[in-house]
Amino acid sequence: MADGSQPITIVGAGLVGALLATVLARRGYRVTVYERYGDIRAIPSSGRSINLVATARGLRALTLLPDDVRARLLELGVRVTGRVIHAGGEPIFQRYGKDDSEFNYSISRYELNKFLISEAEAAGATLRFGHRLLGVELEGEYPVLTFAAPHEASGQRGVLDSALHAEDNTGAEREARHFRDTAPRVVVRCGGPVVAADGGGSAVRQALSSAGACYKEMSFPRAAAEAGGMARHGLHIWPRGSHMLMGLANLDGGRRRLATPLCLRHPQRPSSQAGDATLADDASAGASFDHVEAQGVASAAAFLEAHYATALPLLGGVEAAARQLAENPRGILGTAHAIVPFFGQGMNCGFEDVHELVRLLDEHAAPAVASPAGYAAAFAAFEAARKPNADAIADMALENYVEMQSSTADPQFRLCKAVENALENSPLGARFRSRYAMVCYGGAGNVTYANAQALGRVQWEIVLELAKGVSSAEEAAAQLDVAQAERLLAERLEPLQKELQVDLATVSHAA
Repeated sequence: MADGSQPITIVGAGLVGALLATVLARRGYRVTVYERYGDIRAIPSSGRSINLVATARGLRALTLLPDDVRARLLELGVRVTGRVIHAGGEPIFQRYGKDDSEFNYSISRYELNKFLISEAEAAGATLRFGHRLLGVELEGEYPVLTFAAPHEASGQRGVLDSALHAEDNTGAEREARHFRDTAPRVVVRCGGPVVAADGGGSAVRQALSSAGACYKEMSFPRAAAEAGGMARHGLHIWPRGSHMLMGLANLDGGRRRLATPLCLRHPQRPSSQAGDATLADDASAGASFDHVEAQGVASAAAFLEAHYATALPLLGGVEAAARQLAENPRGILGTAHAIVPFFGQGMNCGFEDVHELVRLLDEHAAPAVASPAGYAAAFAAFEAARKPNADAIADMALENYVEMQSSTADPQFRLCKAVENALENSPLGARFRSRYAMVCYGGAGNVTYANAQALGRVQWEIVLELAKGVSSAEEAAAQLDVAQAERLLAERLEPLQKELQVDLATVSHAA
């Protein structure tokens, strides 16, 4: 059949599913999206979803949308130009890119998801909320999906909403189980391909293992943050070896606030990173929320005073911060592709997936000529292109988790980062971009995640060697041996760049 009538079914109306539905519907595909929860637009924000970091790599997918849609989406974000490290003494700023022209956006997941769902509807996609996927059967050319659907006349959708947002997790889970047992079944015999966009632990693919850590969302009161001079243009990090605190600016009703996750490992998986030993409070290695919550506010206060004393004024004082830490619910670290979120690339990788999938559908299965064979060719090419890159960013995200939690407090690491930035801003800058820049601002010019990972290994060895001739981070630009750097780049890096066929000129904030 090649009459273009085959619909595309998307499971999951999260960020990636909603964006994909929007783009495909605008291109003329018939799109239906099934989402397990109720319509997020009808659910008040609890303010506890960690902000997302949108980078140029992910934002390239927005070029598939009209300019006005892209502009309205970016208005949801706050520009962030670097890390602000609180490791004792004065805060230290580590820039993300070469200069302020390279920045990321801090965007509320909740607001972005609402925006994309509305755009999907406006583009003509059909969205069915309250449909929990129970099973997938492979019959014929396309799958058969079975959902537990809401009782239309009974307000059953509210049960799903409470399961998503209730603070009493046990009660919410019990309600969700009751819904699965009693809700009507809806069997969908798909007339076209199914795209799984329902997360790392989805019902479409096998649930992936936990990242080994969990977090609690806390808020910096606006008045306290402003009184403490907390910069709004940076990602604030308090690295403590086996745990850390972060803060990112957010837009809240036109006013800025800061929200943060406090991240601890699961008690059965204590930290074993060698870098932990460099921190003064390494005695906290293996700390868990079970320990922090043991005596409620009192034990939470003791933990914060021991490890985050400099952050307490910004959190509204020890009592307010301890109450948040003791009483706020825990979350499990995870995001698109089931990778830890500390490279800020989960959503960006998902959006790049959309960009690549749409390109391949245009090539193999455009709406007017779509066929089973065309879809099969597009998905086969998609897997071949994206699997190595998904693996690469998963590995790099874990490495960046350690970097943010431990290495950012290490003076030698800060020296190396200063050397790296000096090299990027030297006359050799066109021949060298940091791994961070390639990951966040790459995507075009064959600067894939996998290539950024391969180049990054060689580049860091070069940076380590150059750092031997630099006395301090402050003197990195003045003391950088440009002649030595040029020789090392020519001998070690440029042959690999040529082999991988990367074009560093495409590494840019411009999406």
